[in-house]
Order: sequence, then structure tokens, then C-alpha cells
Amino acid sequence: MRRVRLRRKSVLINVALATAMLTGAGFAYAAVEGDDGGTPSTRVRTGKVTKGTVMATVSASGALSSPSDAGVSFAAAGKVTEVDVKVGDTVKAGQVLARIDPTQAQEALDAAKSGVVVAQANLTKAKQGTPVQQNGGGGGNGGSGNQGADVQNTVLRGSTSPRPTPDATATAPPSGSASPPVAEPRTTVTVIVTKTPTATPSPSTTVDAAAVTQAEAALVTANNKVVDAQRALDGCVLTAPSAGIVASVSGKVGDSVSAGSSGSSGSGGSGSTSAGGAGGSGGQGASSGSSAAASGFVVLANPTGMQSKVSFSEADAAKVKAGQPATVTMNVDTATKLNGHVVSVNPLPDSGASAGSVKYGATIALDGDVSTLRTGQTANVSVVVAQADAALQVPSAAVTGTGSAATVRILVDGVEQRRTVGVGVVGDQTTQVVSGLTEGEEIVIGTTAVAGSTGSGATGGRAGQSTRGASAGVTGGGGLPGGGANFGGAGGFPGGGAR
Repeated sequence: MRRVRLRRKSVLINVALATAMLTGAGFAYAAVEGDDGGTPSTRVRTGKVTKGTVMATVSASGALSSPSDAGVSFAAAGKVTEVDVKVGDTVKAGQVLARIDPTQAQEALDAAKSGVVVAQANLTKAKQGTPVQQNGGGGGNGGSGNQGADVQNTVLRGSTSPRPTPDATATAPPSGSASPPVAEPRTTVTVIVTKTPTATPSPSTTVDAAAVTQAEAALVTANNKVVDAQRALDGCVLTAPSAGIVASVSGKVGDSVSAGSSGSSGSGGSGSTSAGGAGGSGGQGASSGSSAAASGFVVLANPTGMQSKVSFSEADAAKVKAGQPATVTMNVDTATKLNGHVVSVNPLPDSGASAGSVKYGATIALDGDVSTLRTGQTANVSVVVAQADAALQVPSAAVTGTGSAATVRILVDGVEQRRTVGVGVVGDQTTQVVSGLTEGEEIVIGTTAVAGSTGSGATGGRAGQSTRGASAGVTGGGGLPGGGANFGGAGGFPGGGAR
């Protein structure tokens, strides 16, 4: 009876050992198959050296704004008599937006024109000068009082040189007469009179140069007042300086406005404000987001010249230069990409910056069609700071090290080698290779984990090392995988192995 019980016990032990060995053999087989083409835990990822464009970019976000947004106000004071637009209206350049009473402006223009007339008369008078009475003639003849003397002297000069002319003929006296009279010769004197013009008093003027200069300046000032007054009169009619969409209107008919004012004075709420705005006291209504950059009685939004002001970290800002291309996407439509370019980079840091968090602002202008964009929308900007076209490139993950120490692993006839390379532009995804590789060469990018692999003995040590040796003892040696014979002897199975 005892012998039978011992034999049964031995059979049970052998059955348990056999089950354990079969289970171990299954695990070992799975490990071997995993290395021979099954599903490994990691896999080498390779690629090729290609040609393409390598780009390096820096990114930032900011709100859109338009320099074409305009706020217009009346150029004169007066009472609003007409408001012709409302928020949301599309207007053309030159379209009338509102009017005020022009009475005050017209009176100011009339007064300015009168001032010009007075200033012109004053200038004419200053140029004519002040009359001064002076005597003319002279020159050695004793002045005007010697006129008679001049004539007399001339006569005397003529009498001292008489020219005798026989005027009577002597006749024989009649015979028998006594002492006949003798005819005396007559002397005719020719007098040559030279008439000297009489010197008469002639008026003369004295011009004060300083007075002329002062009068000219006064005329210029008067003309400028006319120009200003005319501009004020024209400004009683408010017109659109450019095409756009009405973003806000800060007054209504009956409000009183001053020159250049965007609101009324003491007239309650405004007539129209943009969506989300609230009428303020004194007629100054809140305007839309576009009025943050523009204000006036009427504010017009115009997307022409749309731009975004963004801030870059000090490391990225050092790479950004005016003229560099940029790509812009909008939060409202991430699928649409717009082209742009860097307009300027502020050399001074943003206000409020602290050590370690310094940022510099840059202005990015959007190119192309921007008609659907609105001021205030969020723009995501990516600036291309470096680019290499038609360049040899490899995935950046394949490059180890930087500068002259950069290396890449390549496969030559299936054998992995490490090669030193020269690099150029380090892009966002790829790196330019300027030496050490040729197009088409196979490179090692890295290793990837394979989903679904079991953690059994086949997963030990990757990187090209076989784990097949770990399952030694599956065949010929008996025992469980990973070790030699566990039960001594060659078989260790029923029929006589040592236990």
C-alpha cells in the first residue's frame, strides 16, 4: 500500500514538471520568433538624404490693426444739423457723413476777408512813403530869384557888341540952302536873350523799410486767416476721407460740437454707437475696437494696410530683420494662410520687461486680400529667419551634436556607421548638410517602439544586440528558458531523472 502511494506521488510530480517545461518551452519559442521576424519591442527608423528647402522660423501672436482706420471730426464749431450714416454702413471716399450749422464759420470768413482788405491798403500806403518838399535848380545862378538878372546879363552882353546897319542915305541939300541937316547914322542892336528855366519846388517821398516789412507780414497773416476760415467753413460738412465701414458715430442732430471735437457738449447720449458700445455723457459714445487707434465724430474701419504688432523673445528677436517673409494664420480660420513681411523691429524692449523675460516688438504687414479681416482679430505670425533652397537635407532628429562636432549615422551595406558632417541652416524640421553626405544615402533617424510587444525575455537590450541567447536551453539542454537544466541530467523528465 505504501509503495502504491509513493508511485502515485511520483506520477503527480512528473506531470507537474512536464506542464512547467511545456509552458517554458512556449515562452522560449515566442522569444525566438520575436527576434526572427515577429514583433520586436523597438525598430530602427531610417531615411534618405534628399534635396529641398530648409526653413527656420520664429513665431509670435498679436492683434490686427489697420493704419487706414480713420476718425473724422468737424473743423468748426456749431450745432449738428444732419447725420447721414449709421454704424455698419459702407461708405465711399468723399461721401457726406454729417453737417453742422455754417453760420459762425461764414461770419469768421467774412471778417477774415475784411482784414485782408485793410492789410493790403496799409501795405500800399507804406510803399508810397511820406512826402518831403524840396527846392530844385541852382547850379550857380542864384536860385529862382535871379531869373531877371540872368535875362538882363544876357541883354548887356548883346549891347556891347552892336552891329551898325545903315538905315538912312545922305542927300544933297537944295541949292541955296544954308547948312543943310546932316543925317546921323542909326545903330541897330540885336539882343540875344537866353531864357533859363525857372526852378520850381518839387515834392519827394521817404519810404520806411521797416514799415513796409511790417505791413507785408500783416498781409500774410490776414491771408492765412482767410485760408483757415475757409477751411473751417468747408469743415462744416463732414466727408469720408477714404472708403470704409462706419465703426462709430458720436453724436446726433441737435448736438453742439466744437472744432475738432468728436462728441457733443451737454446733449445727453449719442445717436449711434457701435455694437457693444454704450452712450456716454456729453454725447461721447463708445466706439468699436477700431476706435482704439482712431477717434472722431465718425470712425471708419478700413482693412487696407492691415498689420499686426507682435513681440518676440530676445533670442528670437535677434534673428528678425525688416523685409523677412512671414506666414500669418487667423484664429477664426486656421486653415487659411496669408503672406506677410516684417516692416520693422523695435530696438527698445517692451515696457514692463524684466530680467530674463525681455521681449521686443515687431510690426508685420499682411499682403494680398485682407478685405475680410477686422481690427482686433488675433493673428499667429511665423517669420522665416533663415532659408536654404535646393539644399541637401536630413531630418533634424538624425543629427547629433552641433557645429563642427555634428554627426549622422548612416547605413553602408546594412552596417551602421557614424560620419561627421558640415551643417548649414538648422530648420524647424530638417537640417541643411553642406558636406559629408550625398543625395540618396541611407541614414539612421532613430528607433521607435512597436506597439503590442510583450515584455517577455525577447525585449532585453536593443540597439542591434540579439536576445536569442537568452533562451538557450530550450532544445537539448532541458529546463526553463534563460537558464541551464533545472532538474539535473539531460532529460529530467519521467522515467528516471534525478529529482
